[in-house]
Amino acid sequence: MRPLRDIGPSIPKENMIIAELQTTISSLKEESSRQQLAAERRLQDVIQKFEDEKQQLIRDNDQAIKALQDELETRSNQVRSAEKKLQHKELEAQEQMMYIRQEYETKFKGLMPASLRQELEDTISSLKSQVNFLQKRASILQEELTTYQSRR
Repeated sequence: MRPLRDIGPSIPKENMIIAELQTTISSLKEESSRQQLAAERRLQDVIQKFEDEKQQLIRDNDQAIKALQDELETRSNQVRSAEKKLQHKELEAQEQMMYIRQEYETKFKGLMPASLRQELEDTISSLKSQVNFLQKRASILQEELTTYQSRR
């Protein structure tokens, strides 16, 4: 152990070192707080910038969607209008065909004797039934051929 005399002069020196260290610690804490606040401000600025950009992108997206919806509605209206015009034209064409057919039949009836006309109509009916019979017969023969080929 040291004598008391030796301890006396070193105490103020140690106190001075402690005081200096406390001052350094205090200033470092203050500097750390300032840097922390500055970092938080920069972070908030960056967050706000990204939020502003996000909101702008949302507005731009909403405008683009609205424009596309308007375009779609315009195109849909054009399609409906074109379909109505097409139906109208088809009806006109059918009416014209009916008129031409009636006109033709009227003229045709006047040119051909009734007996000849009846004979031709009977021939047409007979030919239609023969065609139907032959189509059925061809279908049956085709089925038989397919069955025969599958057995081989």
